[in-house]
Amino acid sequence: MNIKTLVVCLGLGTLIGFQSCREDFDYDPISSDLRFNTDTISVDTVYNYSKSETYVLKIYNPDDKDLVIPHISLAKGENSYFNINVDGQGGSDFRNVPIRKKDSLFVFVEMDAKDAPINPFYDDEIIIQTTQNKQHVKLLSWVEKAKIHTTNTSLTTANWTSDEAQVIDGNLTITSNLTIDQGAKVYFKRGSSLTIEPNATLNINGTLGNEVKFRSARHDTKYDSLPNQWNKIELKSNSKSHINYAKIIGADTGIEINNAELDISNSYIVNNQSYGILAKNAKITGYNVLINNANLAAFAVENGGEYSFYHSTFANFFNMVGTAGPAYSLYLSNYSKETTNPLVKATFSNCIFYNQRTPNAVVLDKKEGSIFNYDFDTNLFKNIDLTTLNVLTTNGFTNSIVGDPLFRDPNYTSNKLSVEENSPALNAGKISTAQQYPIDYYGKPRGSNPTLGAIQ
Repeated sequence: MNIKTLVVCLGLGTLIGFQSCREDFDYDPISSDLRFNTDTISVDTVYNYSKSETYVLKIYNPDDKDLVIPHISLAKGENSYFNINVDGQGGSDFRNVPIRKKDSLFVFVEMDAKDAPINPFYDDEIIIQTTQNKQHVKLLSWVEKAKIHTTNTSLTTANWTSDEAQVIDGNLTITSNLTIDQGAKVYFKRGSSLTIEPNATLNINGTLGNEVKFRSARHDTKYDSLPNQWNKIELKSNSKSHINYAKIIGADTGIEINNAELDISNSYIVNNQSYGILAKNAKITGYNVLINNANLAAFAVENGGEYSFYHSTFANFFNMVGTAGPAYSLYLSNYSKETTNPLVKATFSNCIFYNQRTPNAVVLDKKEGSIFNYDFDTNLFKNIDLTTLNVLTTNGFTNSIVGDPLFRDPNYTSNKLSVEENSPALNAGKISTAQQYPIDYYGKPRGSNPTLGAIQ
């Protein structure tokens, strides 16, 4: 018998011996008020017919002697969506539970959801009864109706609505058409992706206040500020996509576009590990787009293509511990490791380019022998290293402004990318560009004094 086997056998023997003599406890029932590590356990959102992670309640015995708790139970009993495990045993009702003097008892709590109720808020209580009174610990959760797409699923055509969340576990491939209506939610488990296959289409039809949200399947608030919770949305060759009012949060790469077409407007792409948008020989038109916080670049272009962005904000305040990427606002090139393709067009007008980590927010990486066209007309830049780029004198840059846009709060937990009242971006936009895009992200008219970026 090896050591591991011996340890397991001894452990099981001890557990069996302990359980077999539980009824022999002659401790007195506790009368003092018990103490808890919390009075409320809030369980992360759970989808219908799925389980939550496990949460821990600690019950403390304040007395200086071994006692038993007369009764621990769930208020909703066996019908509860919550499960509890007390002192190593699962169930909903426990009698005469021993607790050592000046010690604690662990109660493990999880949600095992059934049908999603009409009211998604779900609550119960753990009732702990002593000889003197009853104490209560609240259990709270949110049961959301969802369709679970398991690993490596493929759909030909789908229309997702706000009536049912979509949870992607693995890689979900769309071969023909995916339409997503306003208010819909798409959640990704760790490492998961949504792939739009060659020649397929993606249409995201969000509206202000009813944006289509793409984020981690973990619903604790902190997961909206953590990158790399899922993989990416990928648009493959010759696919055509239209995105309006989307929020894409916490991926490795928000959107990767490979030799495909994309029209994108009124969208937030924030807190992504590598890139907000990564484009490879793509064709993209965008306005009122806000990108912030990506370790390599908010917007990266490799291997050329055609790009036009107006009244958009390319910020980058990525500063996660242990990361060392340049965190550019814009990386623009006409090549990749394998090939070189012409950068036919790269037009940016009334935009903001600002980051923390490097002296210049914009990097132009040109490979000789191929076309490299760009036109920056009336934009604000961070531009400190004039030896590599001077936006005030370089051809292709017109009416440039150098300075700090003074965002209200660009940090992970906020991503508030409107500018302060003394910002150099305020009322500095080109009127003819603003007339083409007269309404900002929040529906506010730009008028005759347009502010640079996506927010007036």
